[in-house]
Order: sequence, then C-alpha cells, then structure tokens
Amino acid sequence: MVKYESIFITEPGATDDEVAALIKGFEDTVTTGSGKVLKVERWGKRRLAYRVGRHEDGNYTLFYLECPPAAARELERRYRMNDRIIKYLTVRMDRSIPEDQPARAGDSPEVRGPEPVEAE
Repeated sequence: MVKYESIFITEPGATDDEVAALIKGFEDTVTTGSGKVLKVERWGKRRLAYRVGRHEDGNYTLFYLECPPAAARELERRYRMNDRIIKYLTVRMDRSIPEDQPARAGDSPEVRGPEPVEAE
C-alpha cells in the first residue's frame, strides 16, 4: 500500500450536500480498490490561484489515502469524468499526515498600514 495526498476542487456553486455526496463516492472508490481513506479535510470555498474556465473560486477537499496505485488511478479517472470538479491532483506521500489543518482563507492575520498621525 502506498500513501497518497489527493485534492480536488469543485465548482463554487456546488452545495454542501453535493460535495458530501462526491466525498462519499470517492471514499467508496478507494475502499472498493482495497484501500482506505485516512483523513478528509474540507477547506471550503477559496479563491483559485488563477482563473479556471469561468471560475475564480472553488470548494477545496483534501484526502489522505492509503491504497494500491490502481485505486489512485481509478480515483483520478473519476475526478476527470465528473463535470463538477474543475481541478484535481494526486501525489504520492513520503511523509506522515500533518495533524493541523492549514489556515482558512479568512483566518489570515490582518495586515495594517502605519498608524495615522493626529494633526495638532
């Protein structure tokens, strides 16, 4: 068994129920292929690094998997066949699964300019 990190981005208009159904279907794909899903992280709606088609935002979901390479290929084939998914990437992991989640888009520290100087 090989460990993989797999991320997919759905259209920003996808509802939570639609994304949950996609996740359930992809988990079934992995378990049917003799693998297991170690962790699922839903990052929610975020701005894309660049425009994809007509989309500037997307709903991100990250999987940590342990499965045979054939199951990972089948998962990517299902990503590719689904019209709601606008981007995906699966990579082999050589490190352990991180415990903490990345900062959410709205959780970034506030950036401030210099304090205004009061006129006398």
